[in-house]
Amino acid sequence: MDFIKMGKEESIDYHVDDKGMLTIKIDTSKQIGPSASGKTTLIASSGGNAKLDVGLNVDCFLGLNLYYK
Repeated sequence: MDFIKMGKEESIDYHVDDKGMLTIKIDTSKQIGPSASGKTTLIASSGGNAKLDVGLNVDCFLGLNLYYK
């Protein structure tokens, strides 16, 4: 399965199979630094609403932040 890297510091990997199933993979053992406010630590972030190529004839977007306090 080939994953596509995306987001801040390429912290998110995603794959869409031939049936349209989206799989997101995140390495939770890594940190990408503090959030913009400095109140949390980011593990993964799409950096806002990021466009994904899911093989449809429409634009699809993902907004994702994984963080801890």
